[in-house]
Amino acid sequence: MVVSRWNPWIELMSGQGRLDQLFAELSTPTGAADVLHSLPLDIRQTDEAFWIEASVPGFGPEDIEITVDENVLMIRGTPPSQHDHAIGGTYVQRERRLGSVHRHVSFPAQVSAEDITATFTNGVLTVMVPRLQRAEPKRVPVVLRTGGTLTSRSGASMPAGPGTGSSGESPELAGVGAGTSAGEIGPGA
Repeated sequence: MVVSRWNPWIELMSGQGRLDQLFAELSTPTGAADVLHSLPLDIRQTDEAFWIEASVPGFGPEDIEITVDENVLMIRGTPPSQHDHAIGGTYVQRERRLGSVHRHVSFPAQVSAEDITATFTNGVLTVMVPRLQRAEPKRVPVVLRTGGTLTSRSGASMPAGPGTGSSGESPELAGVGAGTSAGEIGPGA
């Protein structure tokens, strides 16, 4: 006969596990497949895109749905039907979460919904969400008209040649009215 020393901590931990299981059963509706769990994510960003990674063991690519609506990405996973009752018996310990998972991600910048890609490798879902490339600011040179020549701010002069109107003004300066000083826009603008 083997004699083992009684350890009250083992019984306490066993009781804690039973209480956790009881509260889990009371807080979830019947049918574990209807339970929605929040999907833990890792989100990284670069200048070009946001990268989202999620571990989804037990799911296949066909079980994952990804949608985008106004800068909000929604990931939803519905597991294939589980046949836990095929084995029979009662659970001594049950820690695996069964049920659907979901997560909404709002992005702080505009994203390109048409270019989003998703890959699934060894139970890890990776979603690449590219940022919309903003138009770069464009500098428009201001041209000064003096007599028969046009002068840019940098001081480069060019004659008012072909393409100028009868008064010698270029088509770009058509909005400058008579009687205005250089740099002012007249009433015809």
